Amino acid sequence: MADKDTKKELGFIIVTHGDIGTALLGAAEYILGRKLTNFMAVKVPFMSELRQVIADDCPLPFARRRQLLAEQIRQAKEQVDRGNGVVVLADLVGGTSFTVAGEILEPAEGLIIAGVNLPMLLKAAELSDCSPQEAALELVERTRRAIVCRLPAGGAKGDGGQEDGSSG
Repeated sequence: MADKDTKKELGFIIVTHGDIGTALLGAAEYILGRKLTNFMAVKVPFMSELRQVIADDCPLPFARRRQLLAEQIRQAKEQVDRGNGVVVLADLVGGTSFTVAGEILEPAEGLIIAGVNLPMLLKAAELSDCSPQEAALELVERTRRAIVCRLPAGGAKGDGGQEDGSSG
């Protein structure tokens, strides 16, 4: 193997409901102008999307969905884990993405962060050489700084934010 292939690198798995993770990854790659080869998006499928996979008479359809998601996360881990471990970036704390990842990821393999967003992915793209714990500290701090609240320029006038006083 070439040195490039043996370099240890941190992997990232984005696990979200629907296509949010895929869209976030695509936006990050567009902004950065490069493919993020150590990232992979995994979709938590909606039950309606699994009708051809889970039989109508399945006694535990949500448990089966969790099994399918766990398999996808394991496959993604195999693809992006290049020796430094993985960070799972989930959409909701306590949601299916977060809990299933927590059930299958061993502490020595990596960790899970909830609240994935675009600034977090852009920062994560810079962090391939560090440990999952170091990355988590950086990503949480970056996300804190990226969340702001700002009123529109005319918002303080009590006119619905419109400069000319019109309502829309």
